[in-house]
Amino acid sequence: MTHLVLLHSNDIHGAFQPLEKDGLKRGGISLLSGFVQKVKREEKNVIYALAGDLFMGSIIDTEYRGLSTIRLANALSPDVFLVGNHEVDYGLSHLLFLEKCADFPIICANMAVRELNRTIFRPWIDIVSGGLTVRFIGLLTESISGKIQQEDLIDREVSVRDVYKELGRVMKQLQREEKADITVLLTHIGIVEDRLLAEKLLPEWNIDLIIGGHSHTLMEQPEFVNGIPIAQAGSGSSQIGRFDIDYDTENHKIAALSWECIPIDETNSEEDELLEFYQERYRREVEKKYEKKLALLPKAYIHDGYHKETEMLDLFADLYREAFQTDVFLLSSNGVRVKSFGPEITRKDLIAALPYDNEVFAVTMNGTRLAEMIRYMLRKESWEGVNIFILFSGTMSIDFSREEHCVKEVRIYGKEPEPDRMYTVGITSYLRKNMESLLNIAEGELPVIRLADQDKPGIEEYLLSRGSFEPGNIGRISYV
Repeated sequence: MTHLVLLHSNDIHGAFQPLEKDGLKRGGISLLSGFVQKVKREEKNVIYALAGDLFMGSIIDTEYRGLSTIRLANALSPDVFLVGNHEVDYGLSHLLFLEKCADFPIICANMAVRELNRTIFRPWIDIVSGGLTVRFIGLLTESISGKIQQEDLIDREVSVRDVYKELGRVMKQLQREEKADITVLLTHIGIVEDRLLAEKLLPEWNIDLIIGGHSHTLMEQPEFVNGIPIAQAGSGSSQIGRFDIDYDTENHKIAALSWECIPIDETNSEEDELLEFYQERYRREVEKKYEKKLALLPKAYIHDGYHKETEMLDLFADLYREAFQTDVFLLSSNGVRVKSFGPEITRKDLIAALPYDNEVFAVTMNGTRLAEMIRYMLRKESWEGVNIFILFSGTMSIDFSREEHCVKEVRIYGKEPEPDRMYTVGITSYLRKNMESLLNIAEGELPVIRLADQDKPGIEEYLLSRGSFEPGNIGRISYV
């Protein structure tokens, strides 16, 4: 009998700094590393896996475009890392550069060069620990395929393929390889898709575990679907998942298995000195550059959901409109990456809230077309999680019927849009690249001009000139 400990994290999202609660440090990448190293000292056979989305969520990550994160991850020293959807936020070509800086293997079975039918990263990896061969197969959510293809030439030649079909292809290839003792699907597709995948797995594939990410699901115990345990460890660095596996080497099967989600704090971990050194260096450099005060808001604005109007979406939609002087501004909820903003705003706060380098555009349309676009934008499907929620600046308001699930009335400047009047609608890069699917505007249908190559300098200049800002027309979606 061989005992194996399998540790795993997912969706750390740049949560490098610890949080302090009741006088106790909780989480942070230094304490997380300290816990992993402690387990490796206590146990003979330990493997540590990361299930995607190490990037984004930290000003340090944004400032160094992921290079600082790779340096910290090298010190964290995972045995295997799966590409998550936010690993491609700086572009796939940049991720390939970062891969060369990584001291750990990066896997993904279903991201491929379309023309050559060749995977970008290795699809799977075998890790030997205590005489056991543990095989990890990496699977990424297909939802980012469209996002990748809208980037530069390299990215447009890449697609993220159907998870189940690509797994089947990999399992067929692995028939020619020596059988692994334990096979793990390392996924970044979300808990719902993990369940669906587990239901379809063929018995002859001999999948033993699914370790997931993407949906930030904090579990108290693993779910068993089709006899396969599925585990996910929430998000951030304040907890870690741990499988304890007893493997029967004579009968070549798992004899016993248990799992727990363990909180990371000062009571069970000591800080990793090397990681602490790197992290502190990056923190000092970033704070020196970004602590400049921009404005003082009346209060802290909250972003507490992605499929509804929030205080912070109201605030930023109005900030964009004022900074770039359009009649109305549309803002997608996925563009804002913090949950609270203000009251004091520094350059660092602004970049943390808006980490993407967005261009700003203006689309010109008449009042009839404007009302049509808003009705399409807030059709039933967009409220059921199919699409990203899009909010408008306070110059516009709507009445929405909960019963009929549709827009009943559209107003701009307090009245119905004038059919023959031309209005300018401000959008950022994300909506510009997805105008047809999200706004029902075909390419070339309406005049589009670029207002700015980057959004943050314009917003920063506006905040500095005002010293304060308060959004108008809170509750711009009225339910009738």
